[in-house]
Amino acid sequence: MQEKLPSILLGGAVVGIANVLIAQIPVVGGCLACLLYIGAGMLAVWHYTNTYRVTLPGGQGAVMGLLAGIVAALTSGVLSILLIRIGVLPDPIAAMEASGQLSQMPPEQAEMTVRVVRMLTGPLGLLIGAVIGGLIGLIGGVIGAATFKKGPSEEDTSASSEVI
Repeated sequence: MQEKLPSILLGGAVVGIANVLIAQIPVVGGCLACLLYIGAGMLAVWHYTNTYRVTLPGGQGAVMGLLAGIVAALTSGVLSILLIRIGVLPDPIAAMEASGQLSQMPPEQAEMTVRVVRMLTGPLGLLIGAVIGGLIGLIGGVIGAATFKKGPSEEDTSASSEVI
């Protein structure tokens, strides 16, 4: 597994950073960001199979995709929290207040909404994101293992054609 770690970290880091940017697109950003986790698994498997010129079984692709999805979710979550704290990304609660969404709710509902948003933008949100990202990345790893198969080398092909 040690030689697979760079591919897992690469796939997770690239997708995690892209995820933060794509999530800022209004309306469709959240959906696209979620689908990117499939890309984390596929990228990790592609990098590994391309670097070592091997074909991975689906199970190994699944494990690589799972881990790449977890890395992507944690990277995205931590980066988002940091960018919100330093003021680069908008604070979700401040954005709801500015848009008037909270003032349109009954006080109890507004308070509950603020609690849920705070909870999901903290450690619990990172954990939930890691589980979801890992499961979606797993699917990408299986797809990647099926897609990025390496055939026999040129020497193997020419040798077998001479025998026939």
